[in-house]
Amino acid sequence: MTRTMAAAPRIDERAMGAGTTMRFILLLTLLLVSSGSMMQVVASTYYGGYGYGCLLAAGGDPTQGTNRAVSARIIAYHDAYWACVDRYEPAAPWWLPLLWPVLVVAAAVALFLCLPSWKAWRGRLVPLDVIDHDGEIRRGLEDFAAVAGLARVPRIVVDLTAVTTDAVVFGSSRRPIVCLHGGLLARRTAAPDGFRATVMHEFAHIRNGDVTITYATIVVWRVFVVLVLLPYVLWYLTAIPTSVRSPFWPGETALTTRGLLLPVCMILLVYLARSDVLRSREIYADLAATRWGADLRSLAFTVSAPARGRLRQAFGSFAELWRTHPRWTLRRDAVTDSAVLFGVQALPMFLTGAAAPLIDVQVADYLPLVARGTWMGQMSALLVAGLVTGVAGVALWRSVAHAVLTGRRAPSGVRAGLWLGAGAAAGELVLNRIAVLGWLPDHPVVLALVLFAGVAFAWWTAQCAELWVRVWPGRTIRPAMLLGLAAAWLVLFSWFVWWQSSGVLLTSTGTVDLAGMRWILQNLYGASPGDHPATQSAIGAVWPVLTSLDTPLVLSAVMALWVVPLLTWTFRPTTGPPLWALDSLNEPGRSEALDKGVPLRRRVLWVVLLGVLTCWAAVAIVMGYMHTWQPPPVDRGGFYALVYQAWVLVALVAAAAAAATAASVVASRYRLLVALIIAEVVALGGLAGRFVLAAADGCLQPLNTMATRCHWLPHPAWTLVQTITGYVLVLAAVAAVVAAGIVSAARKVRSKTRGATRELYSARPNGRLAARRTCTAVLCAAAVAAPLAAAAQQGSPGPGTLSEVRQVVGLDDAVVSTEIRQLQMKAWWAHGGWDLDKRYKTDVARLSESLKDAAQARRGNIDPSIFGPLCTRMSQIAGDAGRYFAAPDHKTQAFWQTFITQAGNGGRNCQKSLGEENSELFLASMTELIEAGKALQSARAGLPR
Repeated sequence: MTRTMAAAPRIDERAMGAGTTMRFILLLTLLLVSSGSMMQVVASTYYGGYGYGCLLAAGGDPTQGTNRAVSARIIAYHDAYWACVDRYEPAAPWWLPLLWPVLVVAAAVALFLCLPSWKAWRGRLVPLDVIDHDGEIRRGLEDFAAVAGLARVPRIVVDLTAVTTDAVVFGSSRRPIVCLHGGLLARRTAAPDGFRATVMHEFAHIRNGDVTITYATIVVWRVFVVLVLLPYVLWYLTAIPTSVRSPFWPGETALTTRGLLLPVCMILLVYLARSDVLRSREIYADLAATRWGADLRSLAFTVSAPARGRLRQAFGSFAELWRTHPRWTLRRDAVTDSAVLFGVQALPMFLTGAAAPLIDVQVADYLPLVARGTWMGQMSALLVAGLVTGVAGVALWRSVAHAVLTGRRAPSGVRAGLWLGAGAAAGELVLNRIAVLGWLPDHPVVLALVLFAGVAFAWWTAQCAELWVRVWPGRTIRPAMLLGLAAAWLVLFSWFVWWQSSGVLLTSTGTVDLAGMRWILQNLYGASPGDHPATQSAIGAVWPVLTSLDTPLVLSAVMALWVVPLLTWTFRPTTGPPLWALDSLNEPGRSEALDKGVPLRRRVLWVVLLGVLTCWAAVAIVMGYMHTWQPPPVDRGGFYALVYQAWVLVALVAAAAAAATAASVVASRYRLLVALIIAEVVALGGLAGRFVLAAADGCLQPLNTMATRCHWLPHPAWTLVQTITGYVLVLAAVAAVVAAGIVSAARKVRSKTRGATRELYSARPNGRLAARRTCTAVLCAAAVAAPLAAAAQQGSPGPGTLSEVRQVVGLDDAVVSTEIRQLQMKAWWAHGGWDLDKRYKTDVARLSESLKDAAQARRGNIDPSIFGPLCTRMSQIAGDAGRYFAAPDHKTQAFWQTFITQAGNGGRNCQKSLGEENSELFLASMTELIEAGKALQSARAGLPR
């Protein structure tokens, strides 16, 4: 129901949090996190870190400029590479990244405490009592402080040299200092209303708690510039000449440019964000002063004429971004229309999105390398998701609540999501995470997922906020808001965790090669090369992405996406405005009902029923099709079960997508929420039908009775539910978002004006509240049980040996120049090759001496206490050499492999001969060890000079 009124009601801006404090916290977090991360880069160069030695030893070529070529080497030799880095290219000590933020905080605290005294000394400020001999001014200020609700009058000083009619507050919120300009005191008698409005505005800053956090941000920024930004830039500028003379400069150009671009982006981001927050704080102070009786119209407004021409208007808008005080026209309009405060602006969304990857990447620098893939590494995602939700989520909730209460059209969140996603994508391009040695990632189109995530987050948050705002009956909206923001936090948390690993890998290197995936299907699942090659390619193309989505965290986020809005179905429809709305409106007499949340119309319930029946029919068709397949050999049963799971997955997701599309067409409000609920309910119904149909077909009998009929089913039977539950639920949610987006875009293009439309929700009270609550409880229980069942699924087996990994990741021999090949071989020997060679030669020398001693003593047997440890070390050296990088040069690698084989066999045979007291086997093992030494000597002959 749309309200018709002459003027929109005034909303109390205190009804919901302003959100500016969270934006200040975001800035402070960014500065502190960046201080340790940026200085670690500087310090690590003096510890030998951030070099190319281990990459060259692994056969990588830094001049190629492609992320896939570099990442393939690191993936193939994962353990060997990081072991090499830890030993030969160590990063700075773990305490160094923590030390620098501590120094920044300590210096900022010292500057914060000294700043008031310094400002008073520099500005030659005098106490008010020096000029207020009769105390008349102080008595007036005491009255103003009492009206503002201050416990006492803050310290008042006067700047006699300032002729402007202005004032400023500094210090801290507990000990504020208000500085009155001389021109303001001079006009106090002639313009008392202006004096009152100016002072009340500064008192409002104190009452709102702006002083401490504002000046804390200022001093942290200044300290950050001096202690971090300037040393970082100076170090980078001095390192550029050395990098230019390096043979790797063609691959380092983009890396170095982004390194210099990072401080520039930090300056722009922090300054723009701080200016935007300060402008909002000024407007809030104006509104507080107005509530206390100040007349802002009495101030010396300087309203310039509107700029003519698009170019001048654009320049004026651009200049506005850099000001810490809003223009007077905006301040004047905000007093009469609160929409200025509650709107979702593009700039804060873009800056928040840009700050998210900067914090996420730089927090990881505080963690050891071994901890970045564990739960410790996910803490950065948890922090970033909380900050983004606290800024963007709160802004959307405020905007939606204001629109609902004033009868305006609630924002969809799509535009805000686009700005949020665009900022995140821009932040990724500044960092060296998705594009390391190149200007762009190998697959930049994957960055569209970042835009999609931003839009989906903001769209869902806005619709969820509108739904809860309309149905929440409590005294305050904060509980509903916290629930919605908690769900949004969980969704963003799962997104950032996925993006840290799988998303970055997809963007920088692409998916796993289809040839490698077919190798897995043929070697681990029993598929033959000619067995349904198209199906093998399809499974190989989507399997890496699906396995990254099937995690308990992602499934919990999907559950929150549809369960949180579904809970509104349990509320009783209201006939009047809720209590929290009456408290928020400055016009208590208004009595319009806000409820547009219950119940669901029957046509949508028919969509659910038809969707579930479609799922059952599709599963029955797939089972009938699989019955036509011939029973496979025993070693190929895994592939047949995989094909069956794939077809069922396609059928269930297609049915859920169709149901979501139909529900979006039927619905005229909350299309995204309705599509998510319908798609997930249909998916759950289809999963249950899959189990029921298998039981009805006799496929859940003991294995020996169903081996010929249902040969394509996985065993045991419980994996029938486990295996694809997570995939179905996640893909159904993605399909619902896409379907709702397409339908909403088509509706918007088709209808340019808002007319009478069919409502999915009705404000008419419904007496079947108990039935709705029972249905909601059942669906919530199913929503919780499904992720738990999927979480119990064991991960799919992966490749085991080094050769298997190299084949899976598509590691091949790239063409490199002679100079790079020589550098690779030198690095290969210097970063582990020489160490293994020295260890083996030392043990061979000891072995030879022991043999000579035994021959001279003419002992008839070999002493195991002497030769046993030597043979054991020989085997260990062979094992270490096998785990080391393959030599970049093929000829050297052939000798190296011979050495590994002969040294390993010789060491094992030597140990065996000592245990069996077999002298012939012992002599043969000695021969093998000697031949291994010759092969190692031949490998050394190929060392470039």
